[in-house]
Amino acid sequence: MKLENFIILFIVIPMGSGVIGVFLKERVRIARVLGVMSFLATASLAIGLLIHLRSHPTGILVSQMGAWPAPYGISVVFDSLSGLLLAASSLVALACYVHSFSTVEPIAEKRYFHPMVQLLMFGVNLAFLTGDLFNLFVSFEIMLMASYCLLTFGGTRLQMTQAYKYVLLNLVGSTLFVIGAGLVYGMTGTLNFADLALFVSKRQAEGRSLPPGFAALSISLLLVFGLKGAIFPLWFWLPDTYYTCNVSIAGLFAGMLTKVGIYAIARTFPMIFAHGNSDANRIVMPLLAVSAAFTMFLGVLGAVSHHNIRRILAVHVISQVGYMVFGLALMTGVALAGCLFYMIQHMVVKSCLFLCCGIMERHTGTDDLEKSGGLLKRDWYLGVVFFIAAMSLVGLPPLSGFFGKLVIIREGWESKWWLSIFGLLTGALTLLSMLKIWGYAFWSPSAKAIERTPQNMSNTSSLRPAYVGATLLVLVALFLGFGAQPVYDIAFRAGNQLVNPDEYISAVLGPHALDELTQYRQQEATRLAAAAAVEVMP
Repeated sequence: MKLENFIILFIVIPMGSGVIGVFLKERVRIARVLGVMSFLATASLAIGLLIHLRSHPTGILVSQMGAWPAPYGISVVFDSLSGLLLAASSLVALACYVHSFSTVEPIAEKRYFHPMVQLLMFGVNLAFLTGDLFNLFVSFEIMLMASYCLLTFGGTRLQMTQAYKYVLLNLVGSTLFVIGAGLVYGMTGTLNFADLALFVSKRQAEGRSLPPGFAALSISLLLVFGLKGAIFPLWFWLPDTYYTCNVSIAGLFAGMLTKVGIYAIARTFPMIFAHGNSDANRIVMPLLAVSAAFTMFLGVLGAVSHHNIRRILAVHVISQVGYMVFGLALMTGVALAGCLFYMIQHMVVKSCLFLCCGIMERHTGTDDLEKSGGLLKRDWYLGVVFFIAAMSLVGLPPLSGFFGKLVIIREGWESKWWLSIFGLLTGALTLLSMLKIWGYAFWSPSAKAIERTPQNMSNTSSLRPAYVGATLLVLVALFLGFGAQPVYDIAFRAGNQLVNPDEYISAVLGPHALDELTQYRQQEATRLAAAAAVEVMP
């Protein structure tokens, strides 16, 4: 059986588990086992296919749905970029899902919690695998509909208030997205990523300009993806949203939702909407650079100013997204590799910190730092797990965050040194905010901390699944730090495929698709050489 045929399992497994979970809403134990098996299966499949790709450097796995050839049918593509994100997202989903066994109320579990988590991952997996713009929109909608339900579990007034804002903003973004997709089709006659990359490359090889309005269309799609990714100035929906929902769901959201928006930019802009030396590139690149600086620095200032653990962690999601936008703003193969590595390690580390926060809240009954002292004496293991995850977020060597930031900041010195300075300042303030949590919650013997009473001990006696989830993620974070090289091998290949999409085009459309493009390039090279020869003639 061909490996390409296994790709669809990333979509079928969570979709099927979600449908089956609807009928198991009263059978909580069976639903839990089904969910764990689902995430274990997708994580194992992603890691196995990544190992295969690493031994086959030119390999991109493509499956054409219904045997319809691209660009007329639906292409599902597993390459280095989508593979790393699928592996990381499956592990994060597994850890947050297991953690939820300790934090989600039993009545909520019977209100379609389990199928909603599966459908959320169905949308996320489809977003990472789809090969066309319209199905990227479809995947966003599946993911968002599931997130609307998960956000309101509990039904408190504060949750409903924030959910209303979240739904309204995403409806606006989705409307702009589908309009943008329609305009792309009107301009180019296709929505397939490979075909769009071929269209842009052919125009540039012929020395022709892109259709009028293409640059404006690129900016409108950047706004859509920026809203999903919570980049400056479109981040205002995130802090209160993550603060109000269940902590396991907040950890899942922190690892997934913003990364799908950043992925959409990484997938489409280097290959299509900001490819080469086009007008769109000259407009988009400065916008990304300015947005990266403000996202990093203002986000971390907001985190330093807060005094609640959840709010600090939620606002930190924004500042760390800034590093990813930093890598996108450089738009080189090395910078995109650093962006991808930082993205997957942030998914793991940030979710781990939220899961640790959930355990801390169960110990103390609050996330207020003034009332959370003395936790290191009560639970040294939690202190160790939190400290490793926090220092990974800061970028302390040899932990995973260091290797993500190192490549991006070093690449930035050559062309955008001022962004590298913002990155270093953001890292210093991140360290300050993490030490604030550590000092107040774990190190300080504050008299305001809630003592361990029999009632508290009964509340913490069922935390084994929570510890399993947090431990799994901290182990993955340690692997990304001490085993960064094999992961970076795959990330560098992904970065090169993004800036030079010929390999992607050939895999999806077939080798013949590049024949005409190669001919155009040779003709343009001959023309430029002849023009240069004329200029040097006396």
